Amino acid sequence: MKDATLISVVTPVYNGARFIKGTYDCLCRQTYTNWEWVVVDDGSTDETRTMLRELGEHDRRISYTRQQNSGAAKLPRDRAVFQSKGPLVLPLDIDDRIEDDYLQRMIERMEETQADIVYPQMVFVNMATGETTLTLPVEGFDTDHVYDGRSLVRMTMPEWSIGCNGGLYRRKVWGNIYWLEEHEPIWVYSDEVDERHYLLLAHRVAFAQARYFYQNHEASITNRVSPKLFHILKTNNQLLDLMEEEFGLDSEEYRLANLKAFYGWRSMTAYYLRHYEELTDADGQIQYDLTQAFSRIDPSLLSRKDRMKFLNLKSGKLLQALMALKYQPRWLTEKVMQRTMTDKYRFEVVRKRTEGMMLQQMRKSYAEAEEKESFAPCAISMFCGNVASGGLVDRLRGAVSLFAACKQAGRDFRLYFTHPFPLTDYLQPNEYDWTIKEQEVTFAPSQSHAVIVDTQTNTEWERQWQQQRFAEELNDHANKQLHFYTNALFSYSLDFSALFNELFRPSERLQASIERAHHIIGGPYVTVSARFCNLLDDFNEETYSEPLSQAGQRQLLDACITQLRHIHRRHQGALVVVCSDSTTFAQAAQGEDYVRVIPGTVSHIGNDTSHHYEYYEKTFLDFFIIADALRAYLLKAPRMHNSGFPYAAARVGQKPYEVVTFEP
Repeated sequence: MKDATLISVVTPVYNGARFIKGTYDCLCRQTYTNWEWVVVDDGSTDETRTMLRELGEHDRRISYTRQQNSGAAKLPRDRAVFQSKGPLVLPLDIDDRIEDDYLQRMIERMEETQADIVYPQMVFVNMATGETTLTLPVEGFDTDHVYDGRSLVRMTMPEWSIGCNGGLYRRKVWGNIYWLEEHEPIWVYSDEVDERHYLLLAHRVAFAQARYFYQNHEASITNRVSPKLFHILKTNNQLLDLMEEEFGLDSEEYRLANLKAFYGWRSMTAYYLRHYEELTDADGQIQYDLTQAFSRIDPSLLSRKDRMKFLNLKSGKLLQALMALKYQPRWLTEKVMQRTMTDKYRFEVVRKRTEGMMLQQMRKSYAEAEEKESFAPCAISMFCGNVASGGLVDRLRGAVSLFAACKQAGRDFRLYFTHPFPLTDYLQPNEYDWTIKEQEVTFAPSQSHAVIVDTQTNTEWERQWQQQRFAEELNDHANKQLHFYTNALFSYSLDFSALFNELFRPSERLQASIERAHHIIGGPYVTVSARFCNLLDDFNEETYSEPLSQAGQRQLLDACITQLRHIHRRHQGALVVVCSDSTTFAQAAQGEDYVRVIPGTVSHIGNDTSHHYEYYEKTFLDFFIIADALRAYLLKAPRMHNSGFPYAAARVGQKPYEVVTFEP
């Protein structure tokens, strides 16, 4: 196959280590052998990097690149296409599979028809059961016919009748849709729009008798309750824009896109109402997206049946309320409480809901545990990975709060912090030895008792309630090992600095890094923290926040730099150390000669699973640098997160703290 055309198989991957060997073996079995495998790693935190590098050392057909996590498959896939060398491109997801003669059948069909795109037969497989759930193209579709791309655009709306995963493309049909340093926000369902772009650039589209197995598993985004599922509302709006531009408002294509937008709004509203309890953190963004999607629907292009069924689409809020009566009546009651009694809603509804979900997550740890011959009755602050525990400050303030309650009750306190790293790598016991060994922890229900206390409001009465709850639990279960899962903040009402320093001191390794950081700064300084939560499209994490448009990002970035200058003028002679979850902001800030940024990886332990020391060190460095500052500031514009990180660090160092609020 010396003169055969090179096929570039492109694969985005995020935490796909368990699928890598199977995908590679699948390619190695291909009867068509002139291929390259271009893989772009979207910031994986498992063994993906190691496995792909090892494969690449033994097989030169493999190209591996790693990038910062983008939160969607589009950017790494487009980057892989940009880096590939072949005139033909074939996307293959890391968890999908193809038949051994797949590449052979696809390229033979392309040569036979002179098509710009060849699509396969797409088979949906349930990985848990092996059952085939759907096959595309739909029954009756003429796969022998060669279509022009524009006619297939109509056939892909409002629902797909063909399968596009694993298509073979001539590079020209990708046009300018490839990886770029600058881009508009990327949505999970961006391929809904991209595929129509490809079809609009394709003169001839054919179908091959080659099967692509789309494997559904528990990690698939479509199998998880996630705010990202609502990205379909945004891509539906983008499709409306594309159909208007290409075909016009009076076209059948635009009518079908409008129908798709209507179906999307209706189905996602029902989905939200069914799962709203699991989407609490994203409620505001989802409501906004549903409102925007509804505003784009043109009732005049819908059938009378659809219009009448939904009150002629006059009021999105009224329709949502009526749908709530059908799918989830309790949602209406809670919405009234949320608007009229916000603190009560968060304390009585959201807190109980969160604690219930945490109980479900950790139930298995206790249900399957066996009794131990001996155990020490004590109170343990638990962060061992059997339940979501939040970020570093959430954990530390919860531990300090429990320590304070134990001191008052005369109970032994321990801290079991093992996930995603052992806390002792960074913090050692200072005056009080809080360490406990794994073999000393019992999860047996007869020997242990789990206590969940989740903070939802920063009010004095909730702090008092937490303190009382802790005291009652410590008193009522004196003979058991008490496991506290909590981010309680009532220690802020006490001498937080003294309690923290009684418990913790930096490890020798961390202390050496702190001293190097002070040397890098080179003088007295104030700190400025800013938590963007992906508004600048550069830090994907569990705190739900959609990236701004490029114009919005530039506007916010410029406003933040302006605030830096104001703060610097207030502290003549002092440097400004920037601590932020945005590398974009940190890099822009360093354009000011008075700004310093501590080197290292930006991470958040609430959603990461890495285990190496360097990955998390900067988080601890920033914490102690803030604690040592002359003064700590937090920048807070609309949609920026009101981070508790600099506040806790300033409390530890007993330094002044100020939130700077501004409008971009």
